[in-house]
Amino acid sequence: MTSPTLVAASLRGLGRSFLHWQRGFAARRRFPLVRARNRLLALGGLIAFAVGGTVFALHAGPELRGVPAPATTVVEPVELAGLRDSLRALAANAPVETRFAVLETGDTLTTLFARLGLTDTEALRFLRSSPKTRPFVHPQPGQFVTAGVFEDGRIAFLHLYMEGPHDADSRRVEIRREGTIFTASVEPFVYSTTDELVSGTVGRSTAATVKALGIPEEVADQLPLVWEGANDPIARLRAGDTLRLIYEKKYADGHFVRNGRLLAIETVRGDTVDEAFLYAGARSEGFYTIDGRSASQTFMRIPLDVKDVSSEFSPLRRHPVTGVLRAHNGTDLRAPTGSRIFAAADGVVERVSYEARGYGHYVKIDHGLGRTTLYAHMSKVARGLRSGQRVEKGQVIGYVGMTGLATGPHLHYELMIDGVQINPKTADLPDTENLSPYQTAQLRALAAPLLERFEEAARAEGAISPGELKRAAALARAEELRREEEETLREEREAAEAAEAATKKSEKPEKSGEKTK
Repeated sequence: MTSPTLVAASLRGLGRSFLHWQRGFAARRRFPLVRARNRLLALGGLIAFAVGGTVFALHAGPELRGVPAPATTVVEPVELAGLRDSLRALAANAPVETRFAVLETGDTLTTLFARLGLTDTEALRFLRSSPKTRPFVHPQPGQFVTAGVFEDGRIAFLHLYMEGPHDADSRRVEIRREGTIFTASVEPFVYSTTDELVSGTVGRSTAATVKALGIPEEVADQLPLVWEGANDPIARLRAGDTLRLIYEKKYADGHFVRNGRLLAIETVRGDTVDEAFLYAGARSEGFYTIDGRSASQTFMRIPLDVKDVSSEFSPLRRHPVTGVLRAHNGTDLRAPTGSRIFAAADGVVERVSYEARGYGHYVKIDHGLGRTTLYAHMSKVARGLRSGQRVEKGQVIGYVGMTGLATGPHLHYELMIDGVQINPKTADLPDTENLSPYQTAQLRALAAPLLERFEEAARAEGAISPGELKRAAALARAEELRREEEETLREEREAAEAAEAATKKSEKPEKSGEKTK
């Protein structure tokens, strides 16, 4: 028991004795304690007595500080392994350096440890024995690895990122050390991404432009895929034109891993703007215009409003007019006279001509890559269509008729690849469908911030707004279509008036003959 405790006990004993004596004294002397004044006098006396007793005990009492306290020593054996684990657990609080590496062709687990500066045989044994850590034992080029490393070369953690074809397929394999215990886990992972904008003026060639603008090689390799097989605007860029694009940059654990997908591209040639945006659907992904049309070359197998097939592609068929037995290398599509005929894909008009003893009015279009299409027996060709003119998929190029050798109104449609006529209905063609209205709405929402970045780049460069150029082009196109529609209505009206006049003229002699009788 300590000195303060002994003093407190003594004071409590003295207090109780004084209180007992006071009550006895008051009883014998008939001293009333119920009065306030008497209670105060009694309390004051008690306090004075307690203070005096304390002073007396401290000065006259024994010296307690010299009393030795009892001590007990317990001796128990300590396991060396447990001590080692404890010390390593304490060492786990040491500074950890983060290192990273991108696996290359020929890399193994051993070379990976060497590149990261790891000297941890225990971790190496664990990685080779655990089924979950098999990706470390058989690394693939391009995979990204981060490591937390102690000063002595032991690992605190290891992360290996496996990227799948879709975000849902991507995984991260994690190894973590707790003392001498290692744990492994595999969990879904999605890279952190940022969007990088590149914008500038085109130089002497596309290759020079890519180099001058600092476009990464893996992004430049994606450029030919945007307008694949179509009238590629990139191939038509000239010095002084503008090229803008936005692509992904991928990060893991705060470190740049690689450049990702090309998200959007814009070219400006004079007052012509071409744009394409990446849309990733449930089954596939591709580049589309803002109105949902596929940017790459695709073919319409039946380029008509009316899809009534009257005569299939046939290697041998008796001609309905001449009666000659010969190959019919095309597809006849029956439709009313005047039905619109569309360009099956983007291309350049190669020929607009007329054959009285054959195709009648016909148009031939070159789609590049050795692909051509031919449209025959038209009643008339679209107004203003001429050789050398570029046309887009779905653009009206003429109207159904029966000119040339034909027994009725229909379209004779041919597709040739490298000079060989093939069946357009069964040929292996790039026929990616355009986006549905719902998908187009999704694409517009995704493209809105990308378009705004293109606008900001144009403003920063002091260039004309791409949006204004597109609006002006749309107005010009609408005006052109309006004039074409008016011209078509005028021609139809004149044809109807001429037919009516001819009918009336043929009826007059008959009526005069009846009057004579």
